[in-house]
Amino acid sequence: MTSTRPLFNAYPQLKDALPWRQLADLPTPVAPLAGLGANAWIKRDDLSHAVYGGNKIRKLEFILAEVMAQGREHVITFGATGTNHGVATAMLCQQLGLRCTVLLFDQPESNTVRDNLSRMKKFGAELKFCGSLGHTVLRFYANPLRLSPKHYFLFAGGSNIAGTLGFINAAFELRQQIEQGQCPMPAKIVVPVGSAATVAGLTIGAAMAGLRTDIVGIRVAPSHLGPIPTCTVDTVGQLMKRTCHWLSRNKIALPPIPPPTLIDTYYGEGYGVRTEEGDRATAKFADCGITLDQTYTAKAAAAYLDSIDASSDAQLYWHTYNSRPA
Repeated sequence: MTSTRPLFNAYPQLKDALPWRQLADLPTPVAPLAGLGANAWIKRDDLSHAVYGGNKIRKLEFILAEVMAQGREHVITFGATGTNHGVATAMLCQQLGLRCTVLLFDQPESNTVRDNLSRMKKFGAELKFCGSLGHTVLRFYANPLRLSPKHYFLFAGGSNIAGTLGFINAAFELRQQIEQGQCPMPAKIVVPVGSAATVAGLTIGAAMAGLRTDIVGIRVAPSHLGPIPTCTVDTVGQLMKRTCHWLSRNKIALPPIPPPTLIDTYYGEGYGVRTEEGDRATAKFADCGITLDQTYTAKAAAAYLDSIDASSDAQLYWHTYNSRPA
């Protein structure tokens, strides 16, 4: 585990501009998936924390440092009843002495949902069941506590500028591992996309780090809430634009940044609804010792399996799910 982050090594001027606290066990391993093919590789963000891993821990190193730098005491966020983001936020808020409230919308029942509800309670989060996604979003944005300087409102999935910077840092981490010979330069990186910061940060970060790789996001969340876009190329692009503006304001000269790539065809019948392709991917990954969930990683893994079959070039699956036991 390192006590600094490669983004600060590449851009020392960000140390004073970007709050950060060491909360994750980084770098996470990168390893071959020989059981899936000679060109199959995996980035093990499921091992990002000894208690509860997954991709949210990287974001929260920067988000919760920002919370504390601003003198806030209470984080309010939202997600589905099986939210991995809610678990990670509750755990690290408890570790840092911050209050945490999670507004929850319904999703199909599963073992993940039951386990994560139990985890959030164990980590001391206040849970508020709001019913539909629309009602939950309304309670998040129309919350009167937004007037309080002690409350920090965190978008679902930790998808804000600070969270996106966590995955720009992740791209520089991968560059170090490639330079050290731990894995080849992947032609493609496949990652699930829900709230957007992971794919947004990797897309920007890969360009900044000079990685010759395509970042491919697999949509696993609803594209729209009524007429409002929620998980589209445009919503990812807007988060990227805001993050690039922040970097430019902090004197970072950016290379050309490609637009995000978002594939819709693995989403299936709804959020959290299992798919046949996802079930097949779950079984194949289980044979390699990797656990997937039906909401996010199984659908992205299904796309990844098609990707490694379609090309002999190295393909990297960025594993975002927690693998620690409940």
